[in-house]
Amino acid sequence: MSKLKVEMVFLLDSPYHVSADRVSFGVDRAIYIDPRDGKAVIPATSLKGVLRYCIEGALRARNIDVCEAPMPDRMCPRRGKDDCVVCKVFGSPRLKSRLVFQDIRLDSDIDVRMGVGIERRRRTAKEEHLFSFEVGYGKQFSAEIKGVFTSDDEAMKACALLFLGANTGFALGGGKSRGLGWVKLKEFRATIDGSEIPIQSIKDKLKEVLA
Repeated sequence: MSKLKVEMVFLLDSPYHVSADRVSFGVDRAIYIDPRDGKAVIPATSLKGVLRYCIEGALRARNIDVCEAPMPDRMCPRRGKDDCVVCKVFGSPRLKSRLVFQDIRLDSDIDVRMGVGIERRRRTAKEEHLFSFEVGYGKQFSAEIKGVFTSDDEAMKACALLFLGANTGFALGGGKSRGLGWVKLKEFRATIDGSEIPIQSIKDKLKEVLA
């Protein structure tokens, strides 16, 4: 078995908003806070979901057949060799994910903003739809992803897909149409069984996956 570890550092180009069930007095939409120490947290599922979405879009642009997550009825129908390359790494309702994402902890300040609901068809503000929401501010954050694969080659393919997704440029959480949550990759480091993988080797494997 081959153990993959990927560490990524992202720069925050804008404040972010990741909704939570937390109640904050006077705020309609609070962000996720770890109650143990009060630090802002971006759940692992948020990063995993947006990376998968970006990877699928990039593969479709190359006419590579991938299923349509997260809708179960449009994902790979059975476990086996016919699963698409994304499901083999990220999993599906019928296939366990090979990757484990960690929650992202940030040292960030929190502010409150006001927003208004928009009537998309008429392109006007909805009546009585003014709301308040929290945003977090920070300079950068780190993300760690681990996975166990049947071979070094499979681990390299997963690493190449993560490298692809991380470099697409994306927004985390809600409010990206308001300019929130946009991030940019600063550093990408990966190891297989403790041995560092050169970036050029990752790029070469990505070319192979996209071919």
